Amino acid sequence: METVTALQTSENVTMFSNVTGISATPGPSTLKMVFDIAINVMLITIMFGMGSITEIAPLLKHIKRPFGILIGMMSQFVVLPLVTFGLAHALTLPNVPALGMLVMGCCPSGSTSNVFSYWVDGDVPLSISMTTASTVLAFGLMPLNLLIYSGSWTDDNLVIPYINLLTAFAMTITPVLLGILLRWKFPKIAMVVVKIGSIAGALSVILNLTLLSLLYPFMYNASWKIYLGAFLLPFIGFLFGYVVASIFRMEHFQRRTVALETGIQNFPLCMTLLTLSFTKSRFAEISLFPLLYGVTCLLASVVFAVVYRVVNVIKGKVQKQEVMENCNGENIQEKIETENSVCRSIRF
Repeated sequence: METVTALQTSENVTMFSNVTGISATPGPSTLKMVFDIAINVMLITIMFGMGSITEIAPLLKHIKRPFGILIGMMSQFVVLPLVTFGLAHALTLPNVPALGMLVMGCCPSGSTSNVFSYWVDGDVPLSISMTTASTVLAFGLMPLNLLIYSGSWTDDNLVIPYINLLTAFAMTITPVLLGILLRWKFPKIAMVVVKIGSIAGALSVILNLTLLSLLYPFMYNASWKIYLGAFLLPFIGFLFGYVVASIFRMEHFQRRTVALETGIQNFPLCMTLLTLSFTKSRFAEISLFPLLYGVTCLLASVVFAVVYRVVNVIKGKVQKQEVMENCNGENIQEKIETENSVCRSIRF
């Protein structure tokens, strides 16, 4: 590969402008600027909210006994890159898009997984611990996995964006620590912040899906194989993450957390790596898979959360019916309320 220079980076930026019609130079368009600012603000708000629901004791427990974190890291950096490598070969993707798929599969988990873990009643302290750990471990394991698997499609050396990894780490850990402190000092205010963080999570999903489509419409011209791979990879990540956690007999709510952490990758980090590593002649093609994955991963995560909620509601109604049938008309309301509290903690 050509040595990465300021000129090459400039060419990549220019290519983005030519393909998308959106300027990525120091004077970005209003839409691009809104996208960048809004997503960063929402990310910080989400992490502040997730920190506000996190108690110190469970978090320290995961740190002192990192069994769950280690299982998650195995899913993230051992299972998923191998599965991605196999899927790219199974789809017989051309070299360039296959490499884009591999880079996506080797990235650490994204912060979006924390709010989805909250929505499915997962282990939020574990989710935060895994996101932080995967970002730190990515400094070594991401280039290692790329070195192991990329030889099938290229002999080039990829440029790991270490500065962006540091930024991702800071944007994850800082608002989380502030949220934990808020919960410790002002628990009532913290619960309001949690709701705000959850709302910001929902808005970020809508905003990401909308603006990705507006900024990069060329991604929808990809081949059906790239579409299929982008659709399958998040669900395969969820499946293998859940299976690995089940093999090690983690609690069901922790299995959901590991599944989400494994299936949701750091899409912006992947795009930065590709921008730094490839010239404009290759970048347009290699970015197709990561861009589509940015859309399908969010949609798959929404499906995951909706399925969980629907199943939970059905289980709750079944339990209410069983209570009413067994109450014989006495203390029905009291028993239903008791069952409601049980239903809210159901782990499937």
